[in-house]
Amino acid sequence: MNTFPENKPKHVRLLLLLLLLALWQPVTFASPRNVSVTPEPAWIKKLPTRTQTSISPGDVNGGFHYLQMSIQFEVARQERYYQYVYKLTTEEGVQNLSELNISFDPHYEQLQLHQVVVWRNGEPINQLDLDRVKVLQREQGMEQGIYDESLTAVLVLEDVRVGDVVAYSFTIKGGNPVFGGKFFSSFNLQGYDPMDELLVRLVAPQDRTIHYKLYRTDKKPGVATANGHTTYTWHLKDLPATPVDDETPSWFDPYPGVYLSEYSSWEEVAQWALPLYEGHEKPGKALQAKIDSISSAYGSDEARLEAALRFVQDEVRYLGFEAGIGGFKPRSPSAVYAQRFGDCKDKALLLCTMLRQMNIRASPALVNSTSAHIHNQLPSPQAFNHCIVRVELLGGQAYWYDATISKQRGDYKSIHLPNYGKALVIAPHTKDLADVAPPATDEPHVSAQEIYYMDGTESPVTLEVRTAYTGSEADYQRSYFATTSLKDIEKSYLNFYASQYPEIEKAADLAFEDMEASNTFTVIEKYSISNFWAEQEENGEVLEAWFSPQVLRGYIRQPKTSKRTMPLALSHPLYIEQKITVLLPESWPIANAEKEIADDAFFFRKTVDYGPGGKELTLHYSYQSHQDYVEAEATAGYLRNQKALLEELSYGLTYNKALAAGAETDFSWAVLLLVLVLTGGFAFGAYKLYFWDPVPAYGNDIWSSRESIGGWLVLPLIGLFFTPVRVLNFLVSNEYFNQKVWDELLNASSNVYSPALVGVSMAELAVNVAFMVYSVLLIFLFIRRRSSVPKLMVIFYTANACFVLSDYMLVRALNLPTASATEGISTIVGALVGAAIWIPYFNLSERVKATFVEQLQPAPVYEEEVEALNEDEQIEA
Repeated sequence: MNTFPENKPKHVRLLLLLLLLALWQPVTFASPRNVSVTPEPAWIKKLPTRTQTSISPGDVNGGFHYLQMSIQFEVARQERYYQYVYKLTTEEGVQNLSELNISFDPHYEQLQLHQVVVWRNGEPINQLDLDRVKVLQREQGMEQGIYDESLTAVLVLEDVRVGDVVAYSFTIKGGNPVFGGKFFSSFNLQGYDPMDELLVRLVAPQDRTIHYKLYRTDKKPGVATANGHTTYTWHLKDLPATPVDDETPSWFDPYPGVYLSEYSSWEEVAQWALPLYEGHEKPGKALQAKIDSISSAYGSDEARLEAALRFVQDEVRYLGFEAGIGGFKPRSPSAVYAQRFGDCKDKALLLCTMLRQMNIRASPALVNSTSAHIHNQLPSPQAFNHCIVRVELLGGQAYWYDATISKQRGDYKSIHLPNYGKALVIAPHTKDLADVAPPATDEPHVSAQEIYYMDGTESPVTLEVRTAYTGSEADYQRSYFATTSLKDIEKSYLNFYASQYPEIEKAADLAFEDMEASNTFTVIEKYSISNFWAEQEENGEVLEAWFSPQVLRGYIRQPKTSKRTMPLALSHPLYIEQKITVLLPESWPIANAEKEIADDAFFFRKTVDYGPGGKELTLHYSYQSHQDYVEAEATAGYLRNQKALLEELSYGLTYNKALAAGAETDFSWAVLLLVLVLTGGFAFGAYKLYFWDPVPAYGNDIWSSRESIGGWLVLPLIGLFFTPVRVLNFLVSNEYFNQKVWDELLNASSNVYSPALVGVSMAELAVNVAFMVYSVLLIFLFIRRRSSVPKLMVIFYTANACFVLSDYMLVRALNLPTASATEGISTIVGALVGAAIWIPYFNLSERVKATFVEQLQPAPVYEEEVEALNEDEQIEA
């Protein structure tokens, strides 16, 4: 919608122009075609040419700025009048703006030149000479396979100097007959640089309704009706510059502007397009034979759809002749099939024709490949620049496909489709825009797995990489491998890792696997890395090795502009996973950890897992986008979260050569001594508890023979037997007796340095030793059926639940590395559930009361009670 030319340096444009002048003589016309010199039309509003300005050269870019711009439309006559007046302020401006370029379509447009004047010191110098006008057929879309046969009239100005004011005006007469005279357009009310004056004027017959819609502005037009015509006028002066942020979304137009359209609804646009895509003859013999071969080879609509789509995508190349009506009306499907080329609408109609002949409902659909927000515009054909296909299978489920994307694989439900947002389905009953729903997937688009094999700090490290691509990423990689030599790909992949490891070398040839059914493309790499470990700059006795998810990092774009007034574009949808496994030569002081960063725009998770074997480290990263842009006011929060994300990507290991050389053994005798001291202290406390002799629940020990240990009581007894084993395994597997772990935690130069973690670990050590001693005591008392067992078991379960919960909260409060949050929550839930079951059981169970009745010093049993007991036994007998 940008009417203002971007006021930026145009060196490349000039070089291309000179190249065209030198090399394209066959398409340069000595006598200008469809170009003439005429007086300005009578229907325009003439503005006095400005030659003075209050704009400072320091406030503009490119060495020039506009003093005046006039854009006027005459709807009934299909004429568009333009007047531009600009001042050249630097040599660069003279270099770039000393030739005029005006493009038009010779099939239905005529260019009428009115005025070309260079103003110097208040005096006009006429530069309009038809004989000096060259008309070029430049074909600017040729590299994209588009030929529109448009022409460019070029007039090179003579003797242009800094300070000159260039003023020129022209009219383009005519309109594409494909629109049947319907009017639509758009323009901007502000530009990149400031401007002195802008006039936009529209003249239309009074009986023709022209709708307008303002965009990022509240400047309504002046409307007047006279002589059977309605005139809409925007006349603005002293327009400020529009500060434009970089990296805005493709659909975002930063300049305030206006949409114009004679169409009143999207239904009306659909009715305009329908005849263009209908009425073609039946498929020719060759095309029908292809359709029949697909129908006979595949037994289901789904399989036929996939076969037809792949044929059109891969075997009909993309090439378009967009001249005149051909820019909007597709060619005959039979001709496209025979020539094996076509543009988006040609290929879309060919695919629809093939599917319809197989009794599969299919319709072309117009979309905008650069904007998913066309619903914010006024209805008009201008909203669209691309054509895709909507397919409806049995059951009414709709699927969308882009016939111009080659090398797509996967089943019909998962074939990738870009985010087109809205589409206008070209069908008789279309009333409005339809939502284009791309296939949903829970699979990562990229899943990279790296394994580092380490034999020691002096040996080369072997790196194996396996990267699986799905969806659009698989389509891209498949196309990349099909068009690039493996030698060049290997070099590119090697250099990708060389940025992090300069001494990396290829250890095996690059390989790939293409699973077309699932649309998964996997690349397999293997490298050898010398001097992987490097000495720290501040301490040469310490070696360090760093790991980073380079694949994931490559997808995270850091914006150049942080302070923004406009939305920031993001890559979306994006789902990346990367797993780094490090096979260590020996045990290492590594703490498990988990980090999550949740932003409105993305979710990031990182986990650090140290394997139970003591020699396997796993770093797991995942990143998933939520939206394709961030609003300007939310940018600060997004960048803060992105910075935190980037800080989490690198992970380092250190190796202290001095400690390794000085220690004869890794075993920590100090910790063992501490455990022995703690065991002795807690054993003394257990000895005291042993003599605790409460009265049984029933008051005397005559019930001691009533119940033995059985039923549900077996379960807590088994748990007690396993407790000392579990505690010892915990202390050993978590490296409590590894001196290197403690040295690293207390070494300020280590990447795992954490005095707070040492304190928490010591507290955990003491509590676990206490539980071990306490459980041994409970086992002894449990088997003896001592009366103290019920209350001691309640204390055991209560203390266990409180310790697990408080330990988790303390670690989180201190932000210390630990096991994953899921594992921590699971442990807490297990402790709480155990307490909830067994505490009431040991307090209320009749069997418990009848079982734990033994005392060290039982109360004396009187003779009457013994006799009563004997009588009861006789009665039972």
